[in-house]
Amino acid sequence: MKMFHKTTYKLYRNNPTNLKFGIISDLHFSYKISDKKLSNILDYLKKEKLDYILFPGDIIDYTNLVQEPSERQRLLNWLQQLGNINKALLSLGSHDYYKKNSTGHWEYYLDQNLLDSINSLNNVELLDNSKYEDQNINVVGITQSYPYYHPSDTKKEKGSEMLTDLKKMRNLLTKLPKDKLNFALIHSPVCLTDKDIAQELSEFDYLISGHMHNGCVPPIMYELWNSTRGLIAPNKQLFPSNERNTLKYNNDKILVNGPLTTFQECTGIIEKFNILFPSYMSFMEFSNDSKYNSNKIHIERKYEKMPK
Repeated sequence: MKMFHKTTYKLYRNNPTNLKFGIISDLHFSYKISDKKLSNILDYLKKEKLDYILFPGDIIDYTNLVQEPSERQRLLNWLQQLGNINKALLSLGSHDYYKKNSTGHWEYYLDQNLLDSINSLNNVELLDNSKYEDQNINVVGITQSYPYYHPSDTKKEKGSEMLTDLKKMRNLLTKLPKDKLNFALIHSPVCLTDKDIAQELSEFDYLISGHMHNGCVPPIMYELWNSTRGLIAPNKQLFPSNERNTLKYNNDKILVNGPLTTFQECTGIIEKFNILFPSYMSFMEFSNDSKYNSNKIHIERKYEKMPK
């Protein structure tokens, strides 16, 4: 589907500085992602006049796909153009440190040269268990480890693994600046409502995630089915919860962004079903306009056609 689905959250902040954030996730860059689609994403973000761009992971589909110099440069050129719009802050998703081995199976592989190349770009920061801070915001990118996604004793994402990792990086999670907006970029939201994990992340204003691909809910059902549930999760669980969380009330802090690419290259023939799905983006607009100072958050949603 050559359309964008845009969700805008208008949020009250008792501060004279108005800020606007664009949130994109799950690009799953591969040779299947056309230059035209990449250009359309950039053009759409440009017209929104953003202060910051947040990208909570799954930049690429798997690392084999950016080993060819031409494809790697195509990705880096696009990310640089993202930074040319305004400050772009990225974190790693589960697909960003995998490769397919000679037998076609997945294995852990972190391409440090690629990460270094991304971090060398102007106005682009890849936050791998690290932070970015300026006069307005404090953003921490939290990388969920390989054992979190693939624990030895279960097929489910394992909160205890994430909790162990969080305890090791408490210096990034506590004593956050109270005069700034504090964001954590965390690719998977699956365990973010676990009591102990929520406590570790309690100082953040917002937790920005992706990963769930809206539970692969098609657009018509997406609008009619007022639920956080999806049809299927990345781990193949049916009718999972926590797939399509939105910020509905002013004490909500988890935003689960929909994907730029619903079915990625590694899904094989299923990738052709992308024709039925838009590319999803979210926007967070902060102002001190009193009409947004209420318990319920003002939300606007709409579809817009991509240029031909």
